[in-house]
Amino acid sequence: MVNLEEKPPFWFPIAPIMVIVFIYLVLLLAGQIIKWLDFDKFLGIPIVIRYIIGIPMILIGLTFFIWGFVRLKPAAAIGFAKRLRTREAYGLTRNPMYFGLNAAFWGTGFLLDDLSVLTGALIWSLLNYLSVTLWEEKQMYGKFGEEYLEYKKIVPGFIPIKWKRKK
Repeated sequence: MVNLEEKPPFWFPIAPIMVIVFIYLVLLLAGQIIKWLDFDKFLGIPIVIRYIIGIPMILIGLTFFIWGFVRLKPAAAIGFAKRLRTREAYGLTRNPMYFGLNAAFWGTGFLLDDLSVLTGALIWSLLNYLSVTLWEEKQMYGKFGEEYLEYKKIVPGFIPIKWKRKK
């Protein structure tokens, strides 16, 4: 359980840089995987399709990331939230920052028509999904209890689309 009166850790100001370095390392790993598998680097997606898919994904992604970050507040982003955020971006998806980074990452891969970027996006998306489902959701339940379970029933986890669930 996180002490809500605690100050953020000393490394908090460089957290965005750490995320960028991690993304870069994921891209390097993806590039090495592509090279090792001897795939052609380009998929041959027509330029019009690349722009129609890529640019909106990047813009939507960056919008969700910034919107989620601003609404959550920096200290809350690492577990120091005093209340559960359920409005605005957090009313559309429980993880707007992850959704935003993933969408921007995938959009960049489509825009550049680059298999290594798309492979990096896949690795990054899987890591995000695993970290949220295996760790963060348990932390949120431990912190907010039944309130979080009710929120989880209403708001989708990653993609801000309301799916009809079978009961």
